[in-house]
Amino acid sequence: MKASETTSTRREPRQERSRQTVDAVLEAVRRVLKRQGADAITTNRVAEAAGVSIGSLYQYFPNKQAIYVALHDRHVDEVRHTIEQTKADCATAPLETFSCELVERLARVHADDDELHELISAAVPASADGFRKALQATFAQQVRSAQRSTEDASRMLFVLPQLVVALVHGVAHQKQGHARGRATDEAIRTVAAYLHSPHAQSA
Repeated sequence: MKASETTSTRREPRQERSRQTVDAVLEAVRRVLKRQGADAITTNRVAEAAGVSIGSLYQYFPNKQAIYVALHDRHVDEVRHTIEQTKADCATAPLETFSCELVERLARVHADDDELHELISAAVPASADGFRKALQATFAQQVRSAQRSTEDASRMLFVLPQLVVALVHGVAHQKQGHARGRATDEAIRTVAAYLHSPHAQSA
């Protein structure tokens, strides 16, 4: 479930102009964050950076938390799109190939705007739970397709989502590009090593 589904006071944009206002506000958060840091993010500064009045901002975001929730929901959509695209691209691939490809793509998604991701994670603590549940559902489909036994599939469905969440977030926290690249490679090797382990191979 998206966090915005529990934020009933937020008005949803229905017209193109309204959507443009919302997009401008959300993009402005990125600019303020990069230029001035997280402590500088206020509704007034965001409205100014977005080129909209504070009244227009409050029509769609009653407070700063509502902005973070909207950013979280967009991140969720991006993650879901990445998962679905990987499933489509690896439809006939073995579980290991799919898993390693998914780790690489999700690491890229999370690392593209790591500062914003850290900010959202802190402001919307449930974000990691949603990520983990989406992965669990995805791996459940892949494990079933691989015809794993019930007992071993259950074990894998506990390990894989936890492992991927931790590794992807760990990669995103690497600030330097070369360190991030090495961390991504290591994350992929770790998932592959697990899938080659006796427990996984016995499934």
